[in-house]
Amino acid sequence: MSGSVAKYWLLMGVLLAAIYGSFVAWRISHSEAQMPHGPGATTAAASKRPPLTDFVLTDSAGETFDSASLRGQVWVGSFFFTNCPAVCWRLNQALAGLQETNPTSAAHFVSITCDPDNDTPQALRSYAERFKADPARWTFLTGDLKLIRRIGNDFFQVAVDKGTHSDRAFVVDRKGQVRGRFRLTEPDQLDMLRKLLAVVEAEPAVEAPPQTSSDEPSQS
Repeated sequence: MSGSVAKYWLLMGVLLAAIYGSFVAWRISHSEAQMPHGPGATTAAASKRPPLTDFVLTDSAGETFDSASLRGQVWVGSFFFTNCPAVCWRLNQALAGLQETNPTSAAHFVSITCDPDNDTPQALRSYAERFKADPARWTFLTGDLKLIRRIGNDFFQVAVDKGTHSDRAFVVDRKGQVRGRFRLTEPDQLDMLRKLLAVVEAEPAVEAPPQTSSDEPSQS
């Protein structure tokens, strides 16, 4: 009898996990379906202001992180939250595998939480350790949810809200342009991301704009 009861509860647990996973996937797909796509696409609320190009958040060390520091670099952006039981774990496992199997890659990983109330810098540090994230190559960020929503909407063209995010990772080139979106929960998509990274990293470095020295004499 006890064995039958244990099997029953085990099956119930599996069923509930499957239902929850399906619900999360539906929320992601539904949210993305509501988003306008294409360059310059914005929601009605966001159309009143210029689209976000740079952002400032807080990293897992509690330090300020300015996305301007990524200019001229190739990077991979994604969204997650530490209490996510399924999609986030698989997405970050894929990124961890990419970090391990591409040790010479200079691409930087930038993972942004969509649950900043719970995901403090300390929580992000503990989470990063689970994936053996190299802090020199992989940055976990938290901050104001309103700003995080705008980063998703304006920069990556996906819907982001508390506990709701895209399961895609985004390849950003040296010019700050999103070059590809990949569902890392699907093996073939991970291979496609890896191939695009190789292409984008092989592209020439972007020349920095000339700086004018304040010591130069002014011209009248």
